[in-house]
Amino acid sequence: MPLPGSRTKSTDLWLLPPDEELLDAGVDRALPGAGWMCSHPGPVGLHQVHLHRTVRQAMECGGRQAFIPLPARASLPETAELTDGVEPRSPEPLQAIVQLLRSDLYEDEHGEHFRAGRLAVRWFEPEVGPALHAVLTEQTRLLWRALRTATQPAPVIDQFERRTSGARIGPAAREMVLDQVLPLTRGGWARFRLV
Repeated sequence: MPLPGSRTKSTDLWLLPPDEELLDAGVDRALPGAGWMCSHPGPVGLHQVHLHRTVRQAMECGGRQAFIPLPARASLPETAELTDGVEPRSPEPLQAIVQLLRSDLYEDEHGEHFRAGRLAVRWFEPEVGPALHAVLTEQTRLLWRALRTATQPAPVIDQFERRTSGARIGPAAREMVLDQVLPLTRGGWARFRLV
């Protein structure tokens, strides 16, 4: 159950690196200079965090997830450094972070499957106030428009032939899944098949 005042948006997705680059191009058109923060495993402060120009650079630096600070071009945490080519930030404080969790191929006792990643954001309306809430809502709308442009709906069916929708898939990921007849997962053990 969401917390009072929580504004949350999340979409499961299956992307390969070329699909991430399509999303990145859309994000750059929607929110020029937004940038992507890398993320490293381990406790806060263990690794240096950087703001990169592209999602590819952030994923190469950090691994499985990258983050877009909102509002776009907001100031960064003290621990984050700008990389080459990233524009200076505004003094406006960071209020929300959009997470891109990378999809990945995973093997368990049931065989190989393609685990969903996600695009997600959350902020608390009472903490940011009405004006900034409007900015975050609009920037989130633009980011999800970029996601819809770079991907297509990914309707799936489970082992009982029940159809589920709401997820997205990139063109390269779709081609791989269909060519290799890969089962998909969405945060659990249940296997799905792309329709």
